[in-house]
Amino acid sequence: MANYLLELGTEELPYKFIPSAMSQLKEIISKSLEESRIEYKNIKTYGTPRRLTLIIEDISENQPDLTKKVKGPPAHVALDNDGNLTKAGEGFAKRNNIAKEDFYKKKVGEIEYLFADITEKGQPTKEVLKDIIPQSVLKLQGSHFMRWGDLDVRFSRPIRWIVSMLDQDEIKIQIGNAVSSKISKGHRFAPIKEVEIQSSQTYADDLLKVNVIADPDKRQEEIKNQAEKAALAKNGSVAIDKELLKEVNYMVEWPVAAVGCFDEKYLQIPDDVIITVMAAHQRYFPVYDSAQKNLLNYFITTTNYVGDQFENINKGNERVITARLDDAIFFYNEDKKTSLESKSEDLKGITFQKGLGTIYDKSKRIEELSGFIANELSLDKDTAESVKRTAKLCKNDLVTGLVFEFTELQGSIGAEYAKLDNENDLVCTGIKEHYYPLSADGEPADSLTGQIVGIADKIDTICGVFALGKSPTGSADPLGLRRAALGIITTILKKDICFNLSALIEKSLSIIPLNIEDKDKLKNSIREFIIQRLRIYLTDSYKYDLADAILETNDPLLNLKDDLERLIILNNLVKKENYNLFHESANRVHRIIKSEKYSLEVSKDLFAQDIEGQLWDAVTKIDTRSVTYNELVKKLEDLIPSIQKFFDDVLVMDPDEKIKNNRLALLGNLKIKFSKLADFSKIVI
Repeated sequence: MANYLLELGTEELPYKFIPSAMSQLKEIISKSLEESRIEYKNIKTYGTPRRLTLIIEDISENQPDLTKKVKGPPAHVALDNDGNLTKAGEGFAKRNNIAKEDFYKKKVGEIEYLFADITEKGQPTKEVLKDIIPQSVLKLQGSHFMRWGDLDVRFSRPIRWIVSMLDQDEIKIQIGNAVSSKISKGHRFAPIKEVEIQSSQTYADDLLKVNVIADPDKRQEEIKNQAEKAALAKNGSVAIDKELLKEVNYMVEWPVAAVGCFDEKYLQIPDDVIITVMAAHQRYFPVYDSAQKNLLNYFITTTNYVGDQFENINKGNERVITARLDDAIFFYNEDKKTSLESKSEDLKGITFQKGLGTIYDKSKRIEELSGFIANELSLDKDTAESVKRTAKLCKNDLVTGLVFEFTELQGSIGAEYAKLDNENDLVCTGIKEHYYPLSADGEPADSLTGQIVGIADKIDTICGVFALGKSPTGSADPLGLRRAALGIITTILKKDICFNLSALIEKSLSIIPLNIEDKDKLKNSIREFIIQRLRIYLTDSYKYDLADAILETNDPLLNLKDDLERLIILNNLVKKENYNLFHESANRVHRIIKSEKYSLEVSKDLFAQDIEGQLWDAVTKIDTRSVTYNELVKKLEDLIPSIQKFFDDVLVMDPDEKIKNNRLALLGNLKIKFSKLADFSKIVI
């Protein structure tokens, strides 16, 4: 077994592309090796701004031989009456390089065909790699790929060098005009510009000699450790955002922390503003006091630098951040001259979507929808008033100078201005949190005001855009409706909110300023869209068939909390040893009555067998309105022996029509009890 090393040296890659490229490269190469019958133990990938690296561990040195059965033409077509090859037979032999004596006949159905067993000799792995590596590299995908020179090759950035080695031996490949060798390039500012790679085992150590940390995990840990030490030197502690750390990690090959500072006068600006300037715009890490409570006037930047001359670097960083903070403090002071509430009128100048009015119109709809949800939740008067106030003010910061300059501050700066206007904490927090969750895997709002107003905002957007005929298609979702739907679902389920989402959709459609021709069709489209998001959310943690079994009963949007509760119980039920009997009984009931017309009126006088009366008595004792789902499961489990005996002793489709219909009615009532929990016909066992 050997190890294979591939390094693609490029001009500086976009930081967002690197982790994606590493993942793609591993997947594509893995698939290519499998298709080529090359065995291996593991694949590692590394990435820096100037290189993508792949290491295949314990790769077999040769392909195994492959014997395959080849089907030819029918025997009566391939052979004449004397058993000699016809033109068709000769063509088959020539195509597969086989002699006549290697053929044999075999029937397929009623027709006899010629067959042959062909052995394809396995090639040395190094020869296979020469073909699959260039092809695999050029399968990588990303945004803004480019061509360079007069080449027809497309890649994220021009490929300048390649290292391709099997253990210590070079495997010559070419991509574009870059031809592989054992020579890699170091950091741009390293004293030593090139290094000869000895093998895949020494690769990381070889690059350290030229100031490159190839392993992104080790590089990220180094960034974090250096930032913590630099902050400690200023008697502070660094706040490291995971996404910013990941971003910085793929922007450097040799991280070195540098500490900068700014005038303390800027600390009067809200912390969110300063952090946004530092992190989002300049990619600096903010420094707090040792208790992580108060922001200090220091920042830490990670330089991609080899050397010890930081004076100019620090001056440049400080000059840039000072200019940004000057802008921030100017807009902050200007915004404070008027109250947040007084900015409502300015929202009339911002269009939300053509046909759906302005942001002012949208905020009015959010107010009405928030009030609807508050009423559904039976909130007390003070909380309901806070919800209404949050909805009224939630979009007003969109017309502030700070949000215009720093769009990332929407919501958070509105909360700051609300505090200055002495709004209560529920309102201030709700204004900030109504945008939550901020990403597909983000956390929903903690405050009830943020949860309710956020749901109202999102459902208004979804219903409005669907009404315009702009629902998501394929991978296109420019207005983020999928994320909005997921945000509603996660907020309801994670924060234990219970209300009728279908009713909210209907309410939202009733206040949209559009003439909707078929409101029921539109409502159903929106419902199906949200149910599909709910299905995806649930199948992240549970089997798809269990989620389907839950979602196929009644309207799943009536009570999402109830959906999840039933799914958890169903998930536990199917793991029981005796579930097969439960499943068989539930589905037998379903199969018998699914295509039959029946009523739910049962007459005891028409019972012909004792088991009919026994089963009916047991069914009527189950009151699905008053039992918990766990209690329902227990009662249904107790019914299984009776159900089995019923099917053993009773012919449901009795020749007597009245008896048959009575038995169908009995099973119909039984099915209702099962369906209270799930549609068991959807479960795969």
